[in-house]
Amino acid sequence: MAPKDSNHKLMVVLYAEAKLQKSISLPGSFTISRAKQEGMEAIKEHLKILPGVPLVTLDPDCTDFYPVPRDDNTVIRTLKGDLTMVVYPQPPEGQHLTPSPFVDALQSAIRESTERYVKPADNNNDILRRLASMEEKFGRDIAELKQANAGLQQVNAGLQHDVEELRQVNAGLQHDVEELRRVNAQLKLDNAQLKDDNAQLKLDNAQLKHKNAQLKHDFKELRSQLDETNRAVLGDKVAINKIRRRVLLDTGRDQLAMICGHKNWREWKDEKTTSTPSPGDDQTVQTMMTEAEVILENSTDASDYWKAVGKDRSTLRFLIHRSHIRTEGDIVAHNSTAEAIAESVLALIASSDRTHMISIFRAVYNDEP
Repeated sequence: MAPKDSNHKLMVVLYAEAKLQKSISLPGSFTISRAKQEGMEAIKEHLKILPGVPLVTLDPDCTDFYPVPRDDNTVIRTLKGDLTMVVYPQPPEGQHLTPSPFVDALQSAIRESTERYVKPADNNNDILRRLASMEEKFGRDIAELKQANAGLQQVNAGLQHDVEELRQVNAGLQHDVEELRRVNAQLKLDNAQLKDDNAQLKLDNAQLKHKNAQLKHDFKELRSQLDETNRAVLGDKVAINKIRRRVLLDTGRDQLAMICGHKNWREWKDEKTTSTPSPGDDQTVQTMMTEAEVILENSTDASDYWKAVGKDRSTLRFLIHRSHIRTEGDIVAHNSTAEAIAESVLALIASSDRTHMISIFRAVYNDEP
């Protein structure tokens, strides 16, 4: 061992598991990192020459250095007192070194060093005290952890109980949700049915309104006809003429229907109303006019007066369509004579109506009014 001077530092290298040590002198300019390397090599060489000591592999990542430096770049000259370095063997795979073997090894090495009259480093006792204090602290920490763990186990048991209760509550809520879904589905079905019923009621209401309007119209016409009849019965010349003109139109329609191959006017109109693709009074009238025009033009039995009506589209429409003249005298009175009807036709003030009615009179009676 080199003499101790200001340019060197004495370092005791301890091998924990083998309870051995090696003292070496290092230049004071070495850093902690370099000192660790030198100490590692020195203890390995020392172990090789000892009898009965098996070959070991040291763990370069597991070393302790005292006094504890700021970092591995610290120059050892700046550290107070002698130096102590503890090295450890490479542990088997899956195992780790514990403080207890280290303390045992360190104490054994110190005793052996004392027996050989080798003075240990001045701070060895301080190291042992620190390690003992650490072991004591570890013991207290372990006891506290055990106590805390027991408390946590109690808390965990309470939480498990709460979780079980929550599971039961959740199961009940799921059942309630399913029931609400079922009720909601039924409500949707009921609502859909109510909508259908409401739509049907609206349709029925619209139909009733239409029928009511038709009844009001029919009632108005019947009332007007009744008034005309009453006036005719009482000798009202105007009312009588209206009825007679209606008789002329009814007779003309029936004759035209028979010319077109039908039993009477009503049968002809009902047939065309049913067979028309787009039902409607105007469409039905148009269909009947077209048929009458073709038949009257090609007929060999129709009189010239009827052929003249077929060629006069305005007169033909006047006869087939529901005109105001027919409406005003909408009471059947078939006992009117041709002379009386002719008189009522000639009494018309409107020239166009009179012209149409004269043409129809000629066709019906095959004579001049």
